[in-house]
Amino acid sequence: MSFLYPTALWGLIAVSLPIIIHLFSLRKNKKVDFSSIRHIQALKNESIRKLKLLHWIIIFLRMGIIAALVIMFSGPIVVNQSSWIPSEEESLAIIIVDNSASMSVTKNGSSFLDQTSSEISEIISSFDGVVNLNVFQTTPPKSIFSGLIDKGMQVNLENWDIKQSMGEDRLWTFTDSILKTVNSNYPNKECFILSDFPVEPLSSFKTDFANWRFYLLGRESLGNNIGIKSIQALNQIKLPNDLIDLATRIENSGSVERTGVPIELFLDGDRAGQIVTKFQPGENKDFLFQVYPGKSGVIQGKVEISKDDFIPDNSQTFEINIPEQISCKVIASSQEKLLIIKTILESISGSDGLIDIDLKIKPEIDNIFLDDTDVLILQDPNIFSISSIEKIKKFVQSGGSIFWFSGEHYESLNEVARETFNLPKFKDLVKLSGESFFTVKINDRENPVFQELNFRDIKSAFPQIFIYNNVIPDKSHKSILSLNNNNPFLLEIPFSGSNIYFFSSFLDLRWNDFGMKGLLIPMIYRLLMFTVIDEHNSSMIYIDEPKTIRLKKNIINNKWMIKLPSGAEILVVPDYDTEQLIFSQTHELGSYQVFADDEFYTAFSTKLSPFEYPNLRVNKSKLIDIFGTDRFKWIDTGTDIISTIKAKRHGRSLWRTFLIIAIGLLFIESFLSRPRLNALKNITNV
Repeated sequence: MSFLYPTALWGLIAVSLPIIIHLFSLRKNKKVDFSSIRHIQALKNESIRKLKLLHWIIIFLRMGIIAALVIMFSGPIVVNQSSWIPSEEESLAIIIVDNSASMSVTKNGSSFLDQTSSEISEIISSFDGVVNLNVFQTTPPKSIFSGLIDKGMQVNLENWDIKQSMGEDRLWTFTDSILKTVNSNYPNKECFILSDFPVEPLSSFKTDFANWRFYLLGRESLGNNIGIKSIQALNQIKLPNDLIDLATRIENSGSVERTGVPIELFLDGDRAGQIVTKFQPGENKDFLFQVYPGKSGVIQGKVEISKDDFIPDNSQTFEINIPEQISCKVIASSQEKLLIIKTILESISGSDGLIDIDLKIKPEIDNIFLDDTDVLILQDPNIFSISSIEKIKKFVQSGGSIFWFSGEHYESLNEVARETFNLPKFKDLVKLSGESFFTVKINDRENPVFQELNFRDIKSAFPQIFIYNNVIPDKSHKSILSLNNNNPFLLEIPFSGSNIYFFSSFLDLRWNDFGMKGLLIPMIYRLLMFTVIDEHNSSMIYIDEPKTIRLKKNIINNKWMIKLPSGAEILVVPDYDTEQLIFSQTHELGSYQVFADDEFYTAFSTKLSPFEYPNLRVNKSKLIDIFGTDRFKWIDTGTDIISTIKAKRHGRSLWRTFLIIAIGLLFIESFLSRPRLNALKNITNV
């Protein structure tokens, strides 16, 4: 034990005062006349001896009271292993405030971030002498204050504009960069981190910052929270008049049971479904909503649950993209080869004009324009020029797809085109005579092309094959349909980030009767829808991630504006080289709408980082292992911050202990020295 004010220990001389007073009182004898001392003689052996013993006990209690009070005023402390160095130079203090999404948890009307304001005040009040103070927020990284603070100086925290963010904090990465960049030539260095600490730091903190002392101010455990973890459309092919399956996961990450929780689904502002259920603490539940979109285009949706202590995960917006029109370019080597595919596309397009059909007859594919084309259909192509190969390659790289119906010209296809497009190698042409034919079977039943296709007899819906190109597929090729001899009929070929759908027999009644089957039109329809659904523009991103929006060439020069979830509008200039918008101001949670010349173009949503769920808390024992007990102090909510910090610097203060001892001794002394009425009555009666 040591003392902050050792000179006050001279006051222990006053401990002798009760004895001195007692000795002086013995010299003042008072003579009392009694008629008889017989009864006093009777009391001498018992009561008088007890009274003397009690008197000495009271004297020692009074001496203890004085000693405890003197020691209390001398500032007693238990010396620890602190590296705090008494110095006239200023100390360095870093305060890092976590203002990420998880700090928006609200209890008793105050968020975790609101609580940090009073905590900062107490930290500043704990400073002794001149301190070089630097205050930072984590999300986005920003310096809030930098300057010298002297003891007793008042700081106006209202000027520190620390706002609640919905982004991820990356707490330890940010702390590491700050501590490595500040000037550390100070005798004393302290880092105060105010956070809910979802993850632990790297183990290198122990060696990289050996001369720093860390104070971690934690948060209360989560009580009442149910959050939306994910929402996803299960259908890879989304059609206006088909059911769309929306899978939603909800989790009770709090510690209390919740009953009667409504889970609501909205599409374009209209409620499309509702479920009411209950959750046990820590329980996950998966729900499946089935809805009819009823229209094409970008549909904006939202799943919403009742509000609780953590509001950001009580709702989640999303977008569903259903193509409004598909641009198809069909190239064949003759007019005859265009007939069947033209009939199919016109049947699919219908009166609504779903498909924009562009038919071309090109015995040799040389000049080809694929701007604004979604799908290129090649019906037994013959010759490709080098320039056309490069244009088709660029078309696929930009998200386009190819349907390739191989016919009599596939054997003579030049090797450059075959290798560039990753096509299967030609082996031989198989022809059946008479009434013989091959049947077709499904190899990939889970392929989205065949999902929800209802046929009583699926075998009768498949074509009979009379002539086909026997090809050798590559390892990267995926067989969707094959013949009954296991040779491929329909291959899915990955190419430049997109797909080529390769048929080993082209649409001609001499080769197969596919054109007569009821499966052909719905299968081509679903293939078209699957390949042109570009969910890049409407795909969900995490908050603060940059979002890229692909633009059509014919409207790239329009005025582009993005409307934020808060309603604010931001004008954006396209990147003309990449033909896209690059938008980085995704700091809000919700749905962002993109407009071209004030006309709606697309929309996308943001979601919380998985590291910002408020139930994520680091284990304190892990922090002790990383920092070590001598350089680390955990401070819980409601703890006396000033005393805790000073005790960590100089040692644990014991003045309260000695005050309690003094008060306890005073109560005992008062009890023992009280007048005893029963004893007086007995003496009087005698």
